[in-house]
Amino acid sequence: ICVTYHNGTGYCKCLEGFLGEYCQHRDPCEKNRCQNGGTCVAQAMLGKATCRCALGFTGDDCQYSTAHPCFVSHPCLNGGTCHVRSRDDYECTCQVGFTGKLCQWTDACLSHPCANGSTCTTVANQFSCRCLAGFTGQKCETDVNECDIPGQCQHGGTCLNLLGSYQCQCPQGFTGQHCDSPYVPCAPSPCVNGGTCRQTGDFTFECNCLPGTVRNKRNSSEKEIDRPVEWKGTN
Repeated sequence: ICVTYHNGTGYCKCLEGFLGEYCQHRDPCEKNRCQNGGTCVAQAMLGKATCRCALGFTGDDCQYSTAHPCFVSHPCLNGGTCHVRSRDDYECTCQVGFTGKLCQWTDACLSHPCANGSTCTTVANQFSCRCLAGFTGQKCETDVNECDIPGQCQHGGTCLNLLGSYQCQCPQGFTGQHCDSPYVPCAPSPCVNGGTCRQTGDFTFECNCLPGTVRNKRNSSEKEIDRPVEWKGTN
């Protein structure tokens, strides 16, 4: 309703639930969210509101008792933030560099002590590393020599230790991670780019290549573009 004064000026008298010079804003306190006897107060910036809490309560909605440990004893240390979980329970969010229920421990993982892709976890004010396969030691810094395990490579294969792993160099006629599978020259096919594999002996094969493909010469880095060619090899 527009109310006019005798001097010609006037103002808008708003209906309940609206605010503003022209009653254009909803009253943010229309649905009072303030708990425990708190009073809703509309801010100068219309659309925003805060709660003025009754004695003994705090929080954005006056939902927390000031007798709660978060507000009485301030249990979170080293700059940690206390979050109310229930009437008597709380949880601390720690600043970077600290850990523990009360943020009481220095985060020992902050210096990244665990090596070779291992996972660091903090135990009290110390760290523990969970190593990837192939590594051991307090910091996972030691490579496990898988070749120390008897029978790692079968059928007379030679074991070659690698960083975090190992490789079996198989004798003629065998293949697989442990040299435990019979070698079949064309199963699976070693030929790439659509080349067709043809077995030429017990342990030999040749690749019939498509036109325009690159031929890799055995035991050489030489490459050439050619018409259909054959590539011969053994295991």
